[in-house]
Amino acid sequence: MIVSDGQYYYRPHRRLWGIWQHHEEGNGFSSGTFIKDCPTKEEARKEVYRLNGWIINEKKDKKQSEA
Repeated sequence: MIVSDGQYYYRPHRRLWGIWQHHEEGNGFSSGTFIKDCPTKEEARKEVYRLNGWIINEKKDKKQSEA
């Protein structure tokens, strides 16, 4: 996943899913500020979409859960 400066992203963190905000430091370096932990990957994904102002495609999500 390519993340732009200021965007939020999620990844495994301890036994949960963590949310970070991405920061470009310059010269090819970057860092992230920890925001919070979520108990499930789906909850973390939904929170990242909300924080980034993205719209979740419910049709696509429904098809994936049925497969």
